[in-house]
Amino acid sequence: MALILGDASHLDHGLTEEQLEWLLDRYKDRDGFFIDTAEMPEHLGTLPCGLHGPAMGDDPVPEHEVRYVVRDGRAWPSRLCGRPPRQTRLITTVAGPHEGHACLLYTVYGGAGAPREAADPYIESEEEREASKAFWSEHALSA
Repeated sequence: MALILGDASHLDHGLTEEQLEWLLDRYKDRDGFFIDTAEMPEHLGTLPCGLHGPAMGDDPVPEHEVRYVVRDGRAWPSRLCGRPPRQTRLITTVAGPHEGHACLLYTVYGGAGAPREAADPYIESEEEREASKAFWSEHALSA
C-alpha cells in the first residue's frame, strides 16, 4: 500500500510539484490514517503558513486581534487574524482511508499540525472538541 492522490485530495496550500513528489516518496509505505508534521529539506524551499499562536512559536493570539469568518467549504466560522502568512519548511500531512483506498492524501499544508475547529461536525468526541476549543482559543489563521 502507498499514499495516493485522488479527487478528494485538498492540495490548494501552495505546494510545488517537487514538494509533492518528496511528500509522496516520504510516505510511500504508509497505510491507514495519519497526521505527520515534518521539516522539508532546504532545497525544496518553503510553504506559506497561515497559523499563528504557540504552535508556531508565537504568543497566543488575543481576542482583540480576531474576527470570526465562515471560510469556503465550511458551515462554521473560523478564528482569523490580520497577520500575514509566513514561509516555513514545516509541512503537515493528513491522510487515511477513503472510498476503498487504504491511504489517500486528504490535505497538506505549511506549518505545525492543528486540530479540527471546535464546530467541525466531524469531531468524534467531547474530549476532542474540548482540546480543539483550547487550541483555537490561542491560535488564529491569517485572514
